Amino acid sequence: MIARVLYDKGYTEYIEAARVIREEYPDTEFQLLGRIDEAYPNHVPASVVKRDSDEGAIHYLGHVSNVRPIIEKADCIVHPTFYNEGLSRVLLEAMAMRKVIITTDIPGCRETVEEGVNGFLVTPRSVDELVIAIRRFLSLTQEERMEMGRKGREKAEREFDVKNVIAVYRKITG
Repeated sequence: MIARVLYDKGYTEYIEAARVIREEYPDTEFQLLGRIDEAYPNHVPASVVKRDSDEGAIHYLGHVSNVRPIIEKADCIVHPTFYNEGLSRVLLEAMAMRKVIITTDIPGCRETVEEGVNGFLVTPRSVDELVIAIRRFLSLTQEERMEMGRKGREKAEREFDVKNVIAVYRKITG
């Protein structure tokens, strides 16, 4: 999960799902990358993040300026947000890097996923659905994961390439 550490970004749901999955798959690691935004009213306090990290639910990576090495090493990007944020840059970056994505069925996230093709959609705030989606991902073979990642990259190139966006803009504006 790559996000500002806010409850609105699905922090609690991610932690709860991680705890359930780690009971079944103890070797699974759930990483959290992002800064704790203390200026935001609904931020997750550092003490909560530390507790969850100390308990083994997550591995907190803090904040980095370049997410690429983190995404490269990840098997999947989970983005359980219910924050009204528009098109998610994290998901676009994950797609560009051929990663399977699990995210919520909200505007700005749902546009990045073709269900079961390049990722999985879940209902916002549903830990149960998030757990099911993570289980689905974990049950994929390496070949299936690679194929889903390839499909995500194709979708990113087809639908979100900046050249295409500029061409549509020019067509609209004449």
